[in-house]
Amino acid sequence: MTYSRIIPFFAAVFHFTVAAALASPNLEAWTGAVTGNESVSVLVKMDKPLNLSELKGLSQEPQQRSLQIAQALEVHLNKEVEKQAPWLKKGPAEGVEEVTPLWLVGAVRVRAKPGAIEKLLIVKGASSMTIEKSKPIHNLFDSYVTRRSADIQERVEPEEIGWGVRKIGAPEAWKLGAEGEGVVVAVLDSGVNVNHPDLQGNVWTNVGETGLDANGYDRSTNGVDDDQNGYIDDVHGWNFEENSPDISDYLGHGTQAAGIIAGQGAGGTHTGVAPKSKVMALRSCCMLGGEVAESAIWESVQYAMKQGARVVSMSVSLKHWGKPNYLHWRRASEVLNTAGIIHVNSAGNRGHGNEPYNIGAPGSNPPAWLHPLQSQEGAGLSSMITVGAVDFEDHLRPYSSVGPVTWEQVSGYQDFPYQKGQKRGLIKPDLCAPSETPSLSMDGLNYTLSFGGTSSSTPHVAGAVALLLSQNPKLTVAQVTESLQMSAVPIDGEFTNRCGAGRLDILAAVEYARRSFK
Repeated sequence: MTYSRIIPFFAAVFHFTVAAALASPNLEAWTGAVTGNESVSVLVKMDKPLNLSELKGLSQEPQQRSLQIAQALEVHLNKEVEKQAPWLKKGPAEGVEEVTPLWLVGAVRVRAKPGAIEKLLIVKGASSMTIEKSKPIHNLFDSYVTRRSADIQERVEPEEIGWGVRKIGAPEAWKLGAEGEGVVVAVLDSGVNVNHPDLQGNVWTNVGETGLDANGYDRSTNGVDDDQNGYIDDVHGWNFEENSPDISDYLGHGTQAAGIIAGQGAGGTHTGVAPKSKVMALRSCCMLGGEVAESAIWESVQYAMKQGARVVSMSVSLKHWGKPNYLHWRRASEVLNTAGIIHVNSAGNRGHGNEPYNIGAPGSNPPAWLHPLQSQEGAGLSSMITVGAVDFEDHLRPYSSVGPVTWEQVSGYQDFPYQKGQKRGLIKPDLCAPSETPSLSMDGLNYTLSFGGTSSSTPHVAGAVALLLSQNPKLTVAQVTESLQMSAVPIDGEFTNRCGAGRLDILAAVEYARRSFK
């Protein structure tokens, strides 16, 4: 079956191709990527983004608030494009194949023939245009960081509760009633094996795509967009790499991350920090190997916002030398912060030696709350919690990327200056969590220790956030961040570029939040 997307603005779908910044009104002068009359995908940034501070009358109910913000951003972007480039609606008549609204970052992705692309170069309301290229990420297959699901020699016997879950105090937090109930965590990764025994009951379900339709067909497989959200048969999430409901995990990476968030121990080992949370499977990488299309992730976040996720867990770090779109990433985190959605992201597996660029995007975004020992030279905050990795004895893993980071060269922000070490920059990561802990094997048989790197420490924190929100759904992103950092166990000092505030202690965080935020 061929699947199509129905987006309120035009039909949409693909990502991939090559990168270059707008530098000339002549297409051939600034890209060698176009051969003959081949179509190409470009990202067009509109120059009048919606001012988030001007949004009024937002609901205090988290899911409703998120929907209101998403709708406001979408309407604003549509109006800007309608005003500046109405001819895009003519589609094939103008050589335009697909237009995808990326309202999260104030841009549109256009796939079109060279003639239409040249016409976009003179759109007055566009501040920039780039040909989309997949960006390099930390190596998902590095032998000492994180591998495909373990073979039989690497599998481990079940233990009642995984050591990482015990280390951060999750079982004690459960006894206080903090188990993640009612919290949806969007897992942006390689997909999820939603049939894994340890995830049964803990996979988010889109109720609009369940049951029988008017003709008696199963809505989950009828090839119809039953809930009219723009996605056909998106029962447990969506595949934004291939534009389909196939969220199968061929790498195991996403399933292992989901297991650390919500694995309930059906097979013998309780791997999940938040055993009553729900994981939403959003496949946004990594069939391109060591690369990822940025717009696929932004689309995934848009979906998560509209479908009720309170937490975004992303074990992906885009390398600095690959020139990720820092401007877009920070805008995305600012939107999430306004919506009350916490983004938990891996610091990456680059170790040290290339400061201030060890930590790539989007983990380089600032947090929503600045620690008292953090640099205060920032122009704006965002929803980001960046996570490093420690071992069983709370020693920093050698691959865990260290800070600081800087935004001094990013136009539009130019904050958290580093100035070649003359200033502090932004201390990162924000905190650390255990890695190389027991997690789910991709096929559902036994468990594995092969899932490492900051990829495995990140879902520990995402699960911890779910515990906090299940106790108090009204917590803001800043309050969650403060609770996690002020309760962390110090590592190598009180607040450092190695482990931020320290190693996650979710029991202490729950108690801190109870005392501090009513």
